[in-house]
Amino acid sequence: MEPYNPPYRRMKELNVSDVEISDGFWKQKIDINRNSAIFHQWEQLEQSQTIDNFRIVTGVKEGFREGYFYSDSDSHKWAEAAALILSRFKSEKLEKLLLDYLELIGDTQEEDGYVFTYNQFHFPKQRWINFQIEHELYSLGHLIEATCAFFLVSGNKDILKIGEEVADLILSDLKDYSPVNTPGHPEIEIALIKLYRITKKQQYLKLAEDMLENRGKIKFFGKQIFKEYFSQLRRAKLIAKQRRTAFPDSKTTSSKIMFDLFRDGPRGLFIRTYLQFLSGKYFLQNKPIRNLSKPIGHSVRWGYLATSMAMLYQETGDKTLLNTLKDSWYHMVSKRMYVTGGLGSLPLLEGFGRDYELNNEHAYNETCAAISSIYWSWEMLLSTGHAKYSDLIEWQLYNTFLVGMSADGKSYFYRNPLKTAGKLERKSWYKTACCPSNISRTLAQLGKYIYSFKDDTVWIHQYIGSSCEYKTSNGDEISVSMKSGFPWNGNVKLIIENGLKEELDVKIRIPSWTRKASILINRKEENIPKSCEMDDSTASGYSPFDSYYLPLKLERGRSEIEINFPMEIFFRKSDEKVKNNLGKIALTRGPLVYCFESIDNQDSEIPDAKIGINMKIQQLDSEMEEKVILSLKGTNSKILKAIPYFSWGNRGKSAMQVWIECKEYVQEIRG
Repeated sequence: MEPYNPPYRRMKELNVSDVEISDGFWKQKIDINRNSAIFHQWEQLEQSQTIDNFRIVTGVKEGFREGYFYSDSDSHKWAEAAALILSRFKSEKLEKLLLDYLELIGDTQEEDGYVFTYNQFHFPKQRWINFQIEHELYSLGHLIEATCAFFLVSGNKDILKIGEEVADLILSDLKDYSPVNTPGHPEIEIALIKLYRITKKQQYLKLAEDMLENRGKIKFFGKQIFKEYFSQLRRAKLIAKQRRTAFPDSKTTSSKIMFDLFRDGPRGLFIRTYLQFLSGKYFLQNKPIRNLSKPIGHSVRWGYLATSMAMLYQETGDKTLLNTLKDSWYHMVSKRMYVTGGLGSLPLLEGFGRDYELNNEHAYNETCAAISSIYWSWEMLLSTGHAKYSDLIEWQLYNTFLVGMSADGKSYFYRNPLKTAGKLERKSWYKTACCPSNISRTLAQLGKYIYSFKDDTVWIHQYIGSSCEYKTSNGDEISVSMKSGFPWNGNVKLIIENGLKEELDVKIRIPSWTRKASILINRKEENIPKSCEMDDSTASGYSPFDSYYLPLKLERGRSEIEINFPMEIFFRKSDEKVKNNLGKIALTRGPLVYCFESIDNQDSEIPDAKIGINMKIQQLDSEMEEKVILSLKGTNSKILKAIPYFSWGNRGKSAMQVWIECKEYVQEIRG
């Protein structure tokens, strides 16, 4: 199916199936995702009874519904991930699991389109009771996204109809859309716009727009959230009573999700949390969307909201939306983001703190927050064509996204701090299991982030070994193939076949982290501007603003482009307003942030190791997964080894630190 191209996009997005990834680094991750992770997740969804909840509602199986009210969404995201994987790879086993699941969802769906096992099992006559807390629309949104993904893979209109019936039900039941009906967890808005782009049914776009335009306009939000909180509390007590009736000898566990959250944080965290709940800030309900010029509240919710706003801009051309998003993106990157690209400095809230409030140990940096940020930056890139957005996508992909899944695809990090004393470890599953399937659906669509096209232009966003073909509206063909040494070396080779009758415009992204990049076109050197202003040894904490697209013109026929992006080692410094990083540096090399893990540094005081003055850095080969590790001396004269941040936590419990105290910012030693 030809991808729909919204009227206010600067470039066309490719289908996931249009790009074949052959990259040595990323193909390994993709293969683990499709051969291991996706099946492990299904097993965990079965063991946690998430799938059985649907069987119980349909009457196929007896039992009591388990899990939080939003658990349906975890399996819906799994279904989307499975569909995206199948768009590139054949797997009879995965296809059968997915078809069986979607058939089960069809059986669970009521005649009017409703699917939400929490209400269907516990409160069969109740709907739309609690918009801010219970994730009803959020779960339905992920179901719509799953049906859209499967339709794009298979063309199966019966499955797409499941998603359409959900959307039609919302339109029918909530036809006079009001601020009170806006969901506390954005996501449904993304799903409705995706459904509109497939069906071309204007009412789905209008509903998404109504949801966004009514957001932040609830009068006396504190009163509303109290009402919904006590409603949810009463419902939770009724569920406990139902359980005691069904299983009189079993112990009833509390349904309070806050007990499961990491709660060690700054002084006054609980008070700040409750104030954010009451003000609507946590739910992004404190202001209308055009007034949200700073990222606030729950970080994942923020990313999904911003993504849907960017998608709406692409349909309407409303620049007030785009300008708000530009301001908030800049504010996030420059004042509320960790050097890894992680988002969400406050535990319990799982959300943004104040400007420069970036504690390394308390950092939440939920994996899903990185994913939602990638989605947002992608939509901003499509909307503007600005390289800074693809630069951040790269940085987050290699660092705060990839760290979320283990090397074997069977264990995960939910939160990703930059310092830990060794208590944190990967788990095979979580009570709130949003991250695993979210990682899988993102890896499965990695190909679409590499290239974009217009009839006479191709953009190279990411340096991931791959190939694709594009046919213009005139029927001319353009093909691109790429070999890349990322992230271990900066050598890239592009072969572009220009089938146009005229010159082809090629836009090559120059990353913010490199200097003195060199480009040869058919073995002739191309002059390029200096990419950034970093000195010989230090750089400010990661900043994507120095990235840009270098415009090239290629004649008709075959062209060979050879690029070298020097991957130098830098000591990154925080802004001086980040008090806990004063006198500390973080090591980066190319697009990778490095960290010190105690399993490699047993003679050093990780996570409080220090380095002295003028210590040499060496690059070493490694027997681990990564090919480049760094070595330098600590103040105790012991050798300290640093590994890529994404790879830590794969060898059991271990202390870890990213920022390391340095008495003097040292001069880089090139090896």
